[in-house]
Amino acid sequence: MQVLSKTAGALLRGSQRSFSTGRIASEAAKRGLVLGMLSNKLVGADSASLDAAQQQKLLAQAAALGFTGEAGKAQTVLSDDLQQHIALVGLGSANSAGVEAQDTTVSEIVRTAVANGVRQLRAHKVTSVSVGPMPHAQAAGEGARLALYKFDAFKSGAAGEKSADVAVSSLDAAAEWDAGHVCAEAQNLARDLTNTPANFLTPTAFAERVQQELGGLDNVQVRVHGPEWAEQQRMGGLVMVAKGSSQPLRFVEIEYRGASSDGVGLGMVGKGVTFDTGGYSLKPGRHMDAMKGDMGGGAAVVAAMRALAQLRVPLNVVAVVPLCENMISGGAAKVSDVYTARSGQTIEVMNTDAEGRLILADALHYVADVHKPAALVDVATLTGAMVVALGELYTGVFTPSPRLWKSIERASVVADEPAWRMPLHDAWDTMLASPIADLSNIGNRSEAGACTAAAFLRQAVHGPRTGRESAVLRDQNNDERVPRWAHLDIAGPMEAAATTGYHAKGMSGRPTRLLIALAQELARADAA
Repeated sequence: MQVLSKTAGALLRGSQRSFSTGRIASEAAKRGLVLGMLSNKLVGADSASLDAAQQQKLLAQAAALGFTGEAGKAQTVLSDDLQQHIALVGLGSANSAGVEAQDTTVSEIVRTAVANGVRQLRAHKVTSVSVGPMPHAQAAGEGARLALYKFDAFKSGAAGEKSADVAVSSLDAAAEWDAGHVCAEAQNLARDLTNTPANFLTPTAFAERVQQELGGLDNVQVRVHGPEWAEQQRMGGLVMVAKGSSQPLRFVEIEYRGASSDGVGLGMVGKGVTFDTGGYSLKPGRHMDAMKGDMGGGAAVVAAMRALAQLRVPLNVVAVVPLCENMISGGAAKVSDVYTARSGQTIEVMNTDAEGRLILADALHYVADVHKPAALVDVATLTGAMVVALGELYTGVFTPSPRLWKSIERASVVADEPAWRMPLHDAWDTMLASPIADLSNIGNRSEAGACTAAAFLRQAVHGPRTGRESAVLRDQNNDERVPRWAHLDIAGPMEAAATTGYHAKGMSGRPTRLLIALAQELARADAA
């Protein structure tokens, strides 16, 4: 049995209604406050005009409820006048240098803690929340906005199922908080796009949304191309996949000029299959509803581009999203069909459910050929094999460039979006052999599915590996040819299984913040 101190017990008895029901005595009080708690002390309470006596009373309430400020956790208490809900959020304990002593990074603790605090306050029906000073203001801004996300656009509201808007603001560090707000709202845009049903988000509707979100931003140009343009560009893969649907393909091209130089520092390609049935290699019915999110790579790329423009990141960036549906019809691709990619390679289609790599290969070749970026990344919900390998936590990264990998790794740490480098090897190339074409679109053995998909995409950027006909097969993990290329397989992180911290169950919007951080990292490297 827990024994309470006399002071804590008196507080508990004196505010019995508040602790038992969690409701403020005055229905008119709708203001919420989030304060950090580090080593059993309140952080930045002075900025909320709380004197020492008031702070001690809040800490006593927390102690009475058994809250010790554990990192990432939150506990709601009440102000002296019962007019304000206050969420105390745990920042853990500090070491002698005043830095969080646990293994988790400070930013992730703050992001999670603030999110849990804001989420608790929303449950108390507050209409506004002020967040006190935090050790990482940008992470606080991200956590606050990400925690409030709920996709209820298709709720009628008749049963009170729509969430009321909650305004959040910071009591400190406005610039960093605002940057966090931008990054979080970018991820929320990606969440919205991937959660939207495919009958509402066709390739045409997706392209129109891009124009709506980015068309009016400074230094941004958006172009939308159609089927005729794709034919002229010799994009055989995109054209073939799109033939199975009555919805016409779209190819979205976004240019952001953030630097004074002419060169493109980063190119991004996002997979844009707005619904994927698998084609004639039909997917099982279970979980097919998630295939409305098969354009998650495209959504993340578009959302990141909006944030880069809003943050005025000093880097020239180009992003493209090939958009189509993968459906079944009399015009759909058949297993064993052969087409010619933009690269000039002929491809035998041995599985119509491996369509993402077909449209990505054409788009990658286009960006490398036309825009000539220094670095080029593609982002795709590409393979179930990656889910088996890394689950929903890590993004799998394939790149032959140690230099680009280091940039991605640093960006993943900044964004707290874990990434893991995967291998490239000559062996994967040999598994793509076709008896009648230059390549097969899948490996010829039931193994290394994510690896052979990456090998397929690498050839679109750097071409086939010549001079490798010998029996000695080598890895491909130390190649700095420009463009330095990386493939991000997000089949696992595309969806969150549960609502925890700043994560909301459903489509995650990842790796939007990682892409933003990557562009910022490359911009810093250019300036150095």
